[in-house]
Amino acid sequence: MAALNFLLGTVRVGLRCDYSERAVNICARNHVDFRDLRRSPDGAAEMTVDIRGYMTLRRAARDTGAFTVRIIRRRGAPFFLWRIRKRYVLLIGMAVCFFLIGLSSVYVWQIDVVGNESVPSSEILAALKAEGVDIGTCVLDIPQRQVTNRILMKLPQLSFVTLNTHGSRLEVIVREGRPRPDTYDPEEPACVKAVKGGIITEMTVNEGWATARVGDTVTPGDELISSYVPLGTGRTVHAMGSVRARTWYEMRATMPVETVKKEYTGKKRTRRAIILGGKRINLYISGGNPYGCCDKIIMYKDVTLPGGAVMPLTFVTEVYEEYRPVQTGVSPEDAQRMLKARLLDRLEDTIDGGSVTSVEYDVAEDGQSVTVILRAECLEEIGAQFPPEADGENTGGE
Repeated sequence: MAALNFLLGTVRVGLRCDYSERAVNICARNHVDFRDLRRSPDGAAEMTVDIRGYMTLRRAARDTGAFTVRIIRRRGAPFFLWRIRKRYVLLIGMAVCFFLIGLSSVYVWQIDVVGNESVPSSEILAALKAEGVDIGTCVLDIPQRQVTNRILMKLPQLSFVTLNTHGSRLEVIVREGRPRPDTYDPEEPACVKAVKGGIITEMTVNEGWATARVGDTVTPGDELISSYVPLGTGRTVHAMGSVRARTWYEMRATMPVETVKKEYTGKKRTRRAIILGGKRINLYISGGNPYGCCDKIIMYKDVTLPGGAVMPLTFVTEVYEEYRPVQTGVSPEDAQRMLKARLLDRLEDTIDGGSVTSVEYDVAEDGQSVTVILRAECLEEIGAQFPPEADGENTGGE
């Protein structure tokens, strides 16, 4: 609304009559829209109207003589253009500028990918670029249906792709396909083997012949459920079942008691550049790292017009902040606490759904570092399906 008012122009006027309340009736009788009605210190009614409303009030004041109209403030493009009507170079420059802005709106200057979770945006953008859709591509030259179909063929992880253009911004909306559930062929033989060593505590056989029992100690690779069932004439099946066992782990981690931290000196240096149509233009002379040790922070700011239209211009700000590496110490207690938490996280990732039944820690210090050794007992699933061995398909358990 503010942009429309600027383009059409507005006039702040003061209406003086016998009673300031009559200003509302005068505007209503002459069909003049107004806003921001206030009473000025001298008793006049102040309001904001458009140019047509001002001309209507001025004509009514001249015809009736019942009130006077005074201009307080004028704003908007019409008044600005009137003031510069004789500055031809400025007018030509503005016309060229608006022409270039309108021309740039038919080219892609920003590409946004939304809806993807597991498929990286860089992979989708690379597929788009291979189809000729990239920064600087004319929007009118993009065959959307062909591009989306080819992207779906190149990226089978995606189930849906569509391209939406918003001025010079291209929005790529994707939907990823749902992973297919694990299926198995019941006619294909398979056996269950141990992928970890331990002592079996619980065993459930859904299909096949158990070749191990609760209480047995197994090592990785041992067969737990055979695909061969030695009943009657014998048959080969797709073995399935669950085997849980007690497992043990030993992990260690070391941390030095002397570490290095950053101590900032307060010195900063800022460099600026612009990216115009995909080309970077540095606004500085000397390059390279200005300090021996520093953090580098890069900030990008795109130029957008009202309505979200993106211009092919990006301002780049690089900030270099100097620091000195300083030796600092870590207390043995803090080092032990951090190492124990780190080892426990690693253990939980290793057992992947199992449970930890007991944990013990051993700590060793040598003055320069702290070493923590974790010893844990867990309860977890150790069975996995494998193709049966050729020479073992006729061997069965008890």
